[in-house]
Amino acid sequence: MANSSIKQCDAKYNLKVPKGTRDRDPLQMTILEGVFNTIIQCFKRHDAVTIDTPVFELKEVLSGKYGEESKLIYDLQDQGGESLSLRYDLTVPFARYVAMHKIKSIKRYQIGKVYRRE
Repeated sequence: MANSSIKQCDAKYNLKVPKGTRDRDPLQMTILEGVFNTIIQCFKRHDAVTIDTPVFELKEVLSGKYGEESKLIYDLQDQGGESLSLRYDLTVPFARYVAMHKIKSIKRYQIGKVYRRE
């Protein structure tokens, strides 16, 4: 890849990314950003607003919401012992957001990463 912002060295390492993940190079990111920008502009033309929810939620918020697929959720525990889970999709965190903020109606969009076991 010819990019003046990237300098490469000659060292050889046997490195890999975790299963189910990938790196995206600058060209791929440029394409992805263009797609996202097109989608976002469409949402904005229809008066949608964006929100962002945390990548992890309290485990109790996500527990039981996904049925059989709940075994695909990554669970975490913070230093204080609180049980957390990485978001599996954007639906349950959005529902929690709406309930917390007592929202009756919203046109929204959200683009974010989700985490599922393979």
